[in-house]
Amino acid sequence: MISRVAEQCFWMARYLERVENTARVLEVNRTLLLDFHVPVEQQWQPLLIISGIHDYEGDPSAEAVQEYMTWERDNPFSIISSLFWARENARIIREVISGEMWERLNYYHLWMQGTAGREAYDSNRHEFYSQVRRINQLLHGIADTTMSHGEAWEFFKLGTHLERASQTARIMDVKYHTLLARAEDIGTPVDNAHWVAILMSCSGYEPFHKKARSAPIDPGTAVAEFLIYDEQFPRSIRWCLWESESAATAAAGNPVGRARTPVETQIAALLAWLDARTIHTIVRDGLHEALTHVVDAVHHVGEAIHSTFFAPEVLVPKAAPAGAAQSQKGSTQTQTLGTMTQTQG
Repeated sequence: MISRVAEQCFWMARYLERVENTARVLEVNRTLLLDFHVPVEQQWQPLLIISGIHDYEGDPSAEAVQEYMTWERDNPFSIISSLFWARENARIIREVISGEMWERLNYYHLWMQGTAGREAYDSNRHEFYSQVRRINQLLHGIADTTMSHGEAWEFFKLGTHLERASQTARIMDVKYHTLLARAEDIGTPVDNAHWVAILMSCSGYEPFHKKARSAPIDPGTAVAEFLIYDEQFPRSIRWCLWESESAATAAAGNPVGRARTPVETQIAALLAWLDARTIHTIVRDGLHEALTHVVDAVHHVGEAIHSTFFAPEVLVPKAAPAGAAQSQKGSTQTQTLGTMTQTQG
């Protein structure tokens, strides 16, 4: 499998995951602010920080941030931009994905680019964000049942779960750390409401409440433990890292005696770092510091994926023997393993 195809499978999945994540946090934040008073400067700014946008120059009001995170084409984290790049990557590798997946992805791309999406946004914001979330869920279902589960599928899984691990850590860190920085608020109804919002932003509200617990634990610590360590919830950091490690191993192949790639090594190191701690030690030493470590480590894994699987490697042929120089003249070529057609973030 050439590196160009692998890279575009990987980034198609990451962009699709960003579409759903952005729609969910925008909708959850709107709902939270209807029920609780939050200082104006802390209402919408955290959503920009979650996406890594620290240089937003406008007024972070409700409408301005929703417009920017939904419709701004120059914002690489907006819904319309992420969907565009997911579709663009899919267009280039149509021979890998199924016709059904391409048809549905292209349909939603045109829906967002045309007037129908904008009309839905203006008339019923809740239904619009719900529809956007269903885009990603439907496309993942189609991919699972119509794509061959070979190398392309493994890179699709790798992109999906690596993005989820990063987003779960970002939501827990920035949303809670920014909105609730006062120690006296811990354990209050407002505190609990913020933890509920975090669960809903990660699609974890129902799974969290359906999970049996053997010992009583305060709500904040329980939610943090669930979103970091749960072994069954498909958006917990540990689960996403397990799936990422499995996909990276399958993508690299598994011949007898094969050395682990830097990608597998870094993911395993992050899992070992988590397993060496409990939620109580993480809370004691600083939840913010732990989640920052996870975000940084996932970023380094992404760099390792690029250098291991996607970066072009130039193989220069060995020099011909002295007597064979003339016969080899004009036939020596530089062989390139893998090509990169675009730089994506």
